Formats: sequence, structure tokens, C-alpha cells
Amino acid sequence: MHIEAPSETAIERRRRWIEKRCRALQAGKDVGQVSHEGEQTEEAVRSYDPRIVGWDSISWLYKAHCLGVNENAVSGTSKAFISDEGYYADSGELVVKTRSDRDRPRSQRVFSCYGYGSDEAPGPVLPFHWCCFEILTRMLTGTTDTKNVNLDVLYKVMMPLCNLSSSALQLRYGDDIQQAQGRYWECIPGAEYCATHPTNTPGLEKYIQDNMETNPGLKAPSVELHLNGRDPVSPFGRLPLEIVYQICMFLPGDALKALGQASLSIMLVTQNRLFWKQFTQLDMPWFWELQGIKSRKVPDDFNYKRLYMWLDQITAPRYGMSDAKLTGVANRRRIWGACEELADRYHEGLQQPAIRTTQWNSG
Repeated sequence: MHIEAPSETAIERRRRWIEKRCRALQAGKDVGQVSHEGEQTEEAVRSYDPRIVGWDSISWLYKAHCLGVNENAVSGTSKAFISDEGYYADSGELVVKTRSDRDRPRSQRVFSCYGYGSDEAPGPVLPFHWCCFEILTRMLTGTTDTKNVNLDVLYKVMMPLCNLSSSALQLRYGDDIQQAQGRYWECIPGAEYCATHPTNTPGLEKYIQDNMETNPGLKAPSVELHLNGRDPVSPFGRLPLEIVYQICMFLPGDALKALGQASLSIMLVTQNRLFWKQFTQLDMPWFWELQGIKSRKVPDDFNYKRLYMWLDQITAPRYGMSDAKLTGVANRRRIWGACEELADRYHEGLQQPAIRTTQWNSG
């Protein structure tokens, strides 16, 4: 993991490097396809921006646990276990230093990740960062208590997603992560959000609260619809209002925006101020800082639809993010998306219906 030493020359070189790749992405190209024309005289940028991340904000990446199975566990007890804290080593290994006592000197346990077992566990273990496991816990249980996760079921549903490259599970982690993954982590300039701590987000709540109070764009009224005597005709217009509300609440944000553009009935229904307040809560369960904010008084003319659109835009995980206040929550949103792929499998293994997070639970 490399963080570049700050200097005006390095900042300018980094700016040109990232801008060129941002233009390529906007043109629908892959970052790896970017021409290096004009860069031959410059050293490639292969480090993170010190203005966005520091060692204190990426140190969490060096600490890991693993989920494994102990086949010799006492009958009737959980066979799955979570190791103590260790570190991810070369060749797909997780090294955990054991505690020393009077009878046994300090030693270490070595687990084999993803592919094959080891002396410590007969099958492969699945490494993870603790903050990612906390996010997964919220996704699976709707609580913050990691003891509520059924480790046996979780191990069973994650095992088929292993790959023999010993780098990650077969989940959609995002394009920037997939480019960085390999035998060694590659620092991709412009993708600092991927390395930012996802739950330790200092200043985020105050930033959102300040904008809710002072940002004029969040207070402006929604655009009024002038029907000019038209009577919108669509299947949704024939349904009771409560049913249409419920349908809209279960849609992801992009789908709701598209449906609103296609159906005047949906657009009319979703002009309601309370609707967008509830929809923001349902569609952004990963944004639990809003739990504290929503309990505070907001201006009478506050526009929750504009709040949703604004939050959706500024927290979207994307290459080139540079606001250190937002990179952490963007990474959390990315991680939450990967966790969603496990949720249905997990609840099917439990033979229970999936949890639908309806509020930003604090415990």
C-alpha cells in the first residue's frame, strides 16, 4: 500500500493522470484501455493521494480475521468459527499470532484462504475485515450484534463462491476493486475510496446536517406538474394509492426514477414529501448516519426528494472521488452491495424470509 509524498509536482501529475482516465470512463472505455501517449516521459502514478487518505485511514486493511470450520467441534455446537485478528500474508495465507502464557510461548497459526485447507482448518477459510463483517451483520440481521449471525450457514453459502486464485469471493465488488485485486493489492490512483475505512467516517454527519440546514438546493420546491386537463392513464392509476406507494417503496432508486419518467401516475404519487422521506430510509439502509440526523428539526420547506437525489449522487462509488468526507460512506455503499448478494442465500439457508431494513438501526 503506497501513499505518495505530497508535492506540487506530484499533485499536478496525478491530476492529469486521473482526468485522462475519467474522460475515458465517460466515453465508455475501460481504464485499462487508456492510451499512455504523452506519459512516456513521466513515471506512472501507482500510489494513493495523501490529501484523501492517510495511514490512519487505511491501517484497517492490514488487520483481518477469517471464517473457517472446525470439524472436531463438540457435537451439537457450531463448527464454524471466527479467528482472532491476524494479517493477510503471501500465497493466500492468513497468519494469526496466538496469545502466550506461562506454559506455551507465543506462536502463530497459519490458515489457507479460499482454495485448500491447512493444519489449522481442514477446509479453506474466508478472510475478512472486521468492519466489513459488521456491515454484513447489519445486512443479514438488521442489528449490529455480530453474535446474531449463524456462522455455520454463512460459511456454507460463501464456500461455493470461493475461487482458486486466493484473492476474493466471486461477488460484484465493483470495477475498481476488481482491477486492484490480485496476489498483491494494487494501488489505483483515483480509487482511494476503495481503501477508506467504511464505518469510521468523521465529519460526515455534520456535513450532511449542515447541508440540510443551509443548502438552498435542498429547500427548493419540486417542479409542479401542470396536467392542463389531462387525465393520466396507466395501470398504476387504477390501483389504490396505498398499493402504488407500496410498489414504489420496494423499487430501487434507479428503477423508481425510470418509472416516474415513464408513468405520469407514478410521478404524481411520488411528489409527496413524506414518500421521499420514507423512501430515502428504505433505499439507503447503509447510510445509518441519517438516523441521528432525521430526528433533528429540519426547515418546513425542506425537500426530501432533492435530498435523496443529492445523497444518491455524492455517495455513489466512482473513480476519481476526491472528497475525503464522502469516500468512506461510498466504500460502505459498495461493500453493502456485495453483501446483498449473500443475503438471499443466507436466509434461504436459515429457511427464514429475508430481512428488509426499514430503519437505520443503532443496535
